[in-house]
Amino acid sequence: MTTAAGSAGLRTDVVSSVRAALQAYVWAWQGPTEAVADWESATDAKDLDIWCHDSDVAGVRAAIEKALSAARIEQADDPRRLRHTGWAVFTDSGLAVVDITFGDLRVGPLLLCPQDAVTSADHRLTGVAAAADLLVRPLLRGRIPVASRIEEARAAWAASGPVDRAAITAVWRVSLGPVCQPVTEVLDGASPSVDLPKQARRWLLRRTVAPANLPAAWRQRRSIVPAGRRRGPLGHRVRGVVVALVGTDGSGKSTLAADVATGLHAVGMSTHDAYFGMARGNLPGVNLARKVLGIATPGGEDRSGEKPSEPASAPQDHAGIRKLAAWYYAVEYGWRYVSTVAPARRRGAVVLCDRYVYDLRDSPWPGSPAAAFAQRLVPSPDILVLPDAPIEVIHARKPERSLAEQGAQQQKFRELIAEGPGRFANLFADTSGGTAHPALPVVTAVVSCAHLGRRPRP
Repeated sequence: MTTAAGSAGLRTDVVSSVRAALQAYVWAWQGPTEAVADWESATDAKDLDIWCHDSDVAGVRAAIEKALSAARIEQADDPRRLRHTGWAVFTDSGLAVVDITFGDLRVGPLLLCPQDAVTSADHRLTGVAAAADLLVRPLLRGRIPVASRIEEARAAWAASGPVDRAAITAVWRVSLGPVCQPVTEVLDGASPSVDLPKQARRWLLRRTVAPANLPAAWRQRRSIVPAGRRRGPLGHRVRGVVVALVGTDGSGKSTLAADVATGLHAVGMSTHDAYFGMARGNLPGVNLARKVLGIATPGGEDRSGEKPSEPASAPQDHAGIRKLAAWYYAVEYGWRYVSTVAPARRRGAVVLCDRYVYDLRDSPWPGSPAAAFAQRLVPSPDILVLPDAPIEVIHARKPERSLAEQGAQQQKFRELIAEGPGRFANLFADTSGGTAHPALPVVTAVVSCAHLGRRPRP
């Protein structure tokens, strides 16, 4: 697999970064003793599972995102179900997942170990918490653990002491129901029945759809229901994402779009290009009218790279035709979205739009109500991106227009980003040449948006 630009490096580097990021918090690795080493040597989307105290949620999330090149892809905060946050990490071996559980150990709504009963040593779960994590968690996920993992669970169970075992058994009688007895028997040395995972899964489903748990399960339905044809590169359900790149000519839209596409392809996501400029690709008659009236595109060039032979007419020239053209464009933008963008988005692709409906604010009739109509007609992009650089750098790339005019145009796009019309994110991308991987924040936002669909909470 091609390495994504700006990756966090080897998985061993990721583990070191995670350790450093969490040093101020209460945390422990989950899984068997060899889980971390197995994750470091893996090349697939295997999870690196961690437990943290729920008082540290905001700090841990911020620390992980500061330490890693990561996209938040899962976030569940309902205390009636497993509380956790998952990140996709860009590594040299492809995307990997770091998943942190906060507070109680659960599988869905089933309580395995209350936070107050969780113990650890050397950042490893111990006692009844380790027994629940090593044996009960995989059973509820439909599989019998390997023998070595069962032996670790039994050792942790034996070391926990009779008082702790009695307390957690009382918890399991309520949360695990008929599964409680066979689980404790396995921990005491019995061989697990081949039907035990099915029995555990049936009980999990029954409790998930119980009236008390159904509202929380419904809110997390996208992560509960099998992904099917919407399965992404990490095995999670994903949705299509619309990314709009705006900016004056020379700001770096085309280069940035190509870099974003390369980064997304490197992690297994498909892309589709769409053009929203006032140039080639319009409905019949609009391109001809633009040339006859001398109406230049907002950036000064059409998509074919041809410069207008004459300066654009002043707004007051051909006022009636310009007003009509603005409405024509508004409707055409709607058609372009329906015919080009929406189908690709429904297929789960990332649609990279060169320009968007916001150009209609300034051309062909500045201030036309058609611009507001178009913004209501065409859905807002999920992610709005402004490639930006000092205006002198932009002008040197595209000197066809004056420095002042390009500066004014770019400033309007900066103000647009400040408005925040992007439903998931509104980003600046440094295209001055001073940033090593200007596309990385965009790629990260796209991966996160494809999985979450909405802006995550801090």
